[in-house]
Amino acid sequence: MEVKSILAKLNLFQECREYNLSIWQCPSFVFFILGIVNIIVMIGTYFIASNYTDQPELAALVVIGVSIFIFIISQSVTDGFDKLAQANKMKTEFVSIASHQLRTPLAGMRWSLNLLKEGKCSPADSATFIDLLKENTDRMIKLVNDLLNVSRIEMGKNTFIPQQTNIYVLAQKVINGSSLFAQSNSISLKIDAPETLPNVRTDPDKISLVMQNLIENAIKYTRGQGEIITTLQASDGFVQIAIKDSGVGIPKAQQRHIFQKFFRSDNAMKNQTVGTGLGLFIAKAIVEQSGGKIWFVSEEGRGTTFFFTLPVYK
Repeated sequence: MEVKSILAKLNLFQECREYNLSIWQCPSFVFFILGIVNIIVMIGTYFIASNYTDQPELAALVVIGVSIFIFIISQSVTDGFDKLAQANKMKTEFVSIASHQLRTPLAGMRWSLNLLKEGKCSPADSATFIDLLKENTDRMIKLVNDLLNVSRIEMGKNTFIPQQTNIYVLAQKVINGSSLFAQSNSISLKIDAPETLPNVRTDPDKISLVMQNLIENAIKYTRGQGEIITTLQASDGFVQIAIKDSGVGIPKAQQRHIFQKFFRSDNAMKNQTVGTGLGLFIAKAIVEQSGGKIWFVSEEGRGTTFFFTLPVYK
């Protein structure tokens, strides 16, 4: 067992895979390379000093070159440790946010279950509590799914199966699936697309998740009566999808953070306390994995339009 343990530690590539770092950011591999370089430098310096005593500039050039190389390697080590430190910080944030997001629906479920168990509520109240249980269960399932998607994306294990996809039909299905949520918030959903819209190459299940996240966000952050328009149009080998709302918008100072994990703008948290800040991070990863790009235009108090592109199927 001890021999196997020692051999496992000597497997530098395995450690890099476990840390999800590139080979030149993996500390153990880089330290190994530095050790080899130091040995070569010592031997080279001895050889130059022994055979080229009348050419000190040659030795100086070798030392300068090696110094530059070691500086570059050291920078790679620093980047690797920075990435590990960021991963540790994100892990702490993940535990904190996940605990908070799960605690709220669990507390509501326990309260509802206790009242139902005691049998002290009327049939109408029982139906209300059952609806509350279902709502909280759905919230927890969505949170767990989002966390699993983030984990797969960061580990490079997000399953993606591109195929020919009718993006208009897909968009219509997502809009129909969100219609009840929109109606309950006095919001109308519209779609605008030409009949000649070409098919795209993407994973339909993953892109459905992207559109669902964007449309649900638009509904949640539109106050009072409003309208959300989904526009599809083809241009230069891509189909562009735009989802426009008349909601609270995104503060200009915070727009550069919008695709970061766990980030939610101040006015978003003020108007909608429930949320994880993972939806846009997942959407960006999926769109880029499809070969497209995602961006947005927003003005605080006037609304936001999210755009993303998908390559036309050939």
